[in-house]
Parts: sequence; C-alpha cells; structure tokens
Amino acid sequence: MNAAPVSRRDRPAKVPLSRDLVIETGLRVLDTEGSAALTMRRVAKELDTGAASLYVYVAHRDDLLTGMLDHVLSQVEVPAAGDWRARVTRLVESAIDALGRHDGLAFVAFGRFPTTEHALGLIERLLILLRDGGLDSTTAAWAVDLIYRHIAAESVRRTSGDLRARWALRALLNGIVGTPAGGGPARLARADEIAALREIERRAGAPFAEVGMIAVAEDEPPSWETLRAFVVDGRAWVWPDDNDHPVGYLVLGMVDGRPHIEQVSVDPAYAGARIGKRLIDCAVAWGVRNGFEEMTLTTFTQVAWNGPYYERLGFRYIAPGDETPGLRAIRGSEIEDGLDEWPRACMRVELGSWVGG
Repeated sequence: MNAAPVSRRDRPAKVPLSRDLVIETGLRVLDTEGSAALTMRRVAKELDTGAASLYVYVAHRDDLLTGMLDHVLSQVEVPAAGDWRARVTRLVESAIDALGRHDGLAFVAFGRFPTTEHALGLIERLLILLRDGGLDSTTAAWAVDLIYRHIAAESVRRTSGDLRARWALRALLNGIVGTPAGGGPARLARADEIAALREIERRAGAPFAEVGMIAVAEDEPPSWETLRAFVVDGRAWVWPDDNDHPVGYLVLGMVDGRPHIEQVSVDPAYAGARIGKRLIDCAVAWGVRNGFEEMTLTTFTQVAWNGPYYERLGFRYIAPGDETPGLRAIRGSEIEDGLDEWPRACMRVELGSWVGG
C-alpha cells in the first residue's frame, strides 16, 4: 500500500535564506565537491530552493566567491603578544592556514583586490604592525601589497596543481612592478557604468583614424544590452581614475569552451599607463581560477597597440588551419563586416605561463 503524500505543512520548516547561509553552503559544496561543482544551481539545490532565490543575497558566482573568501578571512587569528616581526609572521601563517583549508579558494584572492570587510581588516592589521616596526606609510603600503600576494601564492602552492602554482608565483613577482599611475585598482564593472564603457570605446577609436583606419575608428561600440550581459555575468572589468570613473575596460566571453577577450579598450589619454595589461591580468586570473588553460582573442596584426602589443604580453598567433570552429565563425563575421581590409588574426596565450610585459 502506497504511503500518503506528505503535506507541505508537515515538512520541517526551512532555515530562512540569508547571505551568510548562502556563503556557508557554498563553502560546504567547495570543500566536498571541488571548485568545478560550485555553481549557483548546485548551491541552490543544497539549500532546497531555486537558483533565482540566491540572487537576492549574492549577485552572481563571483560575488559568492568573494563572500566565501571574506568569510574564511574572518577566521584569521590576530596575535596579541610578541614583537612586531613575530606578530606579522603569525598573522600571515594564520591567513595561509585559513585559505589552505579550502581547495581552490586561495586562488580567488588573485582575482580580487582586498575590498571586503575582513580582507581590509587583515590589510589594516598588517599596516599597523609594519608601522610599529618603524616603516613609513608608503613603504608599509608597498610591503603589505606584496605580503598579501605572498599569502595567496603560498596558499595556492599548498592546495593546487602545478599550473596554478606557477601562475601564482609569477603574479607575486609581478607585484614588485607596482600599480600604474592614475587611479585603479581594476574592479568589476557596474551596470550604471555601461554608458561610460561605450564612451571609452568611442575615444579608443581615435588612434585608428590617425593611421587611416577610418571605418574602425567610426565603428559603433558594443550595444548596451551586450555590455550589460557581460556585467551581469561578472566578466567585465574596469580601470577607474582617481574619481572612480572608468577609463579602461575589458569584457571576456567564451568561445568553444575557452575564455575569449571580446574587447579591451583604454581611453587614449591614459595610453602607456599599463592599464590594458592590468585589465588582461584580471581576465587571466578569472580563467585560471576557473580551471582554464588558455585564452584567445582576435586582433589587427599590423597595428602597434594590437597584435605586436599582445605578442609582447605572451600571446601567439594561431595558424588559420588550427582555428577552432568558434574562432572561424568570429573571423567570418569580421570579414563580412569589412574588418579584413587590414590584416587580422586569432591569438592565444597559455594561462599557466602568463607573465605579461
């Protein structure tokens, strides 16, 4: 005899959703099933709800990862005794241990500048300790930047495979170069900045006009809807000026299951400030963090700030016969749009060897 269906009224009451609960559940999924399984749908299933319900508390998967990182950093123990060197050492070791307990989460720190409550708390504690040790404010700030990168790199080394560890060590060394003058750091774009991104694209066309590529210079920017899709998906980054107004942006798509730079543009007034490279750093970090091994783009081969620039960063040209179906489709569309009046090609870079120029 079949049992009678259980009434909804007789079922145990669900725990009310909250941002903390979603983040804690995300950590549980990460720890038990790995980073590849961490999706909004999987977290929603664990909470016995629909994925749409989660967006009230986290904007997208990247926001979930940021919250998870901050939650773990809240567990870092703050040493109360000892001289400043001993306390810095114990604080750093505690942070590495906290991140190292969650496979894959340590790498999130490479794609995010410390802006959340407990990440900033860690930075502030390090600054105080270094100033107690006699460092001036400027030197302490530089030192904290490198120490934070060291925490992430060492945590990755303990929990990840060779590809991620190699990239982490290179990122640590690249930190010595510092941040380009004029605003920053890079961050995710907001929906209310889409008009600014389109204006950057228009301004970025001016140098093409100077080399006779009028059609390229006058080409319309990506549509508002197109850019909004990248923003919502968490794959659009901007470089802001000192007033937090974007002066450069990058949007990252997916082609044949691989990250593909759809567009990276910088206001010509900021040319030479390495903003484009910093934005590509964000795309590379996103790709490695999500387990991808390479990234692609299409570009003009004979324009100094296109193909030759990407070559200096480590990109290599893809022979036409080696193009994937998705890349061939993009090239076909570019030819239809008349862009092949000037030589164009596909390029790719191995994310595990990323250094940049």
